[in-house]
Amino acid sequence: MSTFQPGVIVNARAKRARRDPALAERLALLLPPERVRVTAGPEDVEPALAALRGQGVDALVVVGGDGTIGGTFTPLLRCWPRLSLPAIVPTLGGTVGTIAKSLGARGRPEESVERLLSGAPLRVDTRRAIVEVCADGGERRAGMIFINGVGVRWLEMYYRDSRLGLSGASAVVARIAGSALVGGSLARRIFAPFRARVSVEGEELDGEEWTIMAASGVRHVGLGFQPFHSAGNDPERIHFAATSASAFRLLRDMPALRVGAEPRNTCLEHHPARRVVIEIPEAESWSLDADAYPPAKLLEISAGPALRFVSP
Repeated sequence: MSTFQPGVIVNARAKRARRDPALAERLALLLPPERVRVTAGPEDVEPALAALRGQGVDALVVVGGDGTIGGTFTPLLRCWPRLSLPAIVPTLGGTVGTIAKSLGARGRPEESVERLLSGAPLRVDTRRAIVEVCADGGERRAGMIFINGVGVRWLEMYYRDSRLGLSGASAVVARIAGSALVGGSLARRIFAPFRARVSVEGEELDGEEWTIMAASGVRHVGLGFQPFHSAGNDPERIHFAATSASAFRLLRDMPALRVGAEPRNTCLEHHPARRVVIEIPEAESWSLDADAYPPAKLLEISAGPALRFVSP
């Protein structure tokens, strides 16, 4: 039987909360109202978490999209002692929900809370390292999926030129793939390589130019792709992958990447890692959980604390 004392943090700007204004009120009928906190922006998250900590919460139900889940971790690590971090209960509250689905979320947020309170057996109960990124010596940010190169350019195009959601994401992939097949200018721009020195656990990787790098604490990245086969296997390590492959080679490997094929069958180089350092002569943009960050020349990526993720 569960002994959790859950609290809820609701991103008011997330898709589910916008479409269902009464969601927070229904959640407050299941829990003491002070254990349901609604945030209107990033500046509200840390005070909300501090208030929940003061209520003795030991399971944090997160209602929002991929950015909400990752956006919660950075202030969580600032205001909550690492030895008593709450279990994380992801829910389907965003437009796509890649991270939540990869962590076992299903159903409506209030259903997750009801099952948690009922003491129902946990379907998912795992500890896994999250991803921490320090750019150019600044504040460390925490999340689940880091990308740069092709990944960031794809995100920029997705947010700028398409409808949000699976249909919009699929349309962007189709446009880029079509351009790559004919050697078009769009594909050349999206897949343009960048120079970088990369070291994993202090060992420098071969190669001077790269197309994309990524680090993840979950296996899936959306649209059915699951390239991070070792993510979640070791609570002290994240999965780091990188490649210098061309647009054509990456497109050729898409079916294998979608089904999580053996690493030797794709162009990606894979490393379970505690620490990765990326030095980039000409600053490149990067992303954490689909949120884009300014260009940086030095990226230090590490395995953050192993959080407990549960899904009742």
